[in-house]
Amino acid sequence: MTTTDVQRSILFVEGKDDESAIRHLLRRHGIDYGETRPSPPLPELRVPGDGVKGVLDAITVSVRSGTGSSAGFVLDANDKPLDRWRAVASRFSRASVVVPDPIPEHGFVGESPDYGTRVGVWLMPDNRETGALEEFLANLVEAGDPLLAHARAATDHAVELGADFKPAYTQKAVVHAWLAWQREPGLRYGTAILAKYFRHDAPIAATFVAWFRDLYDVT
Repeated sequence: MTTTDVQRSILFVEGKDDESAIRHLLRRHGIDYGETRPSPPLPELRVPGDGVKGVLDAITVSVRSGTGSSAGFVLDANDKPLDRWRAVASRFSRASVVVPDPIPEHGFVGESPDYGTRVGVWLMPDNRETGALEEFLANLVEAGDPLLAHARAATDHAVELGADFKPAYTQKAVVHAWLAWQREPGLRYGTAILAKYFRHDAPIAATFVAWFRDLYDVT
């Protein structure tokens, strides 16, 4: 196989917040993601659009076309992690990827024997619990941080006062409230990670980075 036969490795994510948070978390771990396109073996971070549907729709075609490369997928579990994993498994089955049930707690890494593509999945926040990127980020806050507890209480009180965001966005509201009280208020997630407001070495972060290194063979 020549280098022209090998496709560029890709990591598909749901949105720009996910892309920024992952990029800067990896940078905090010494993985060279700057603002320019990284060199292989680092994958391109791609937002296909249309949220979770866009990532799910990218699975089968990217596995079938990714011979010699790696294709990773980061999706929010939301309120039904098992249903999300089964939706992923259904699409993998069309590209000859057999997956365990449930998803491994440290994320899934496998390979398509028919297409020669290495594949991986991480369900935010931790491959087990309900939630999304914001639950992952809340676990990067220093344990016992009083401002995070206050942000939760303030968010609950805001709901009592008539705040009308959807219940599924409660943790998003909590994290944004917490970020509003940092030294430089209101930073985007990725910038806040780079500014060290979030811990890069929290256990869940270390597990995610280990999954990424395994999938893309990054030392």
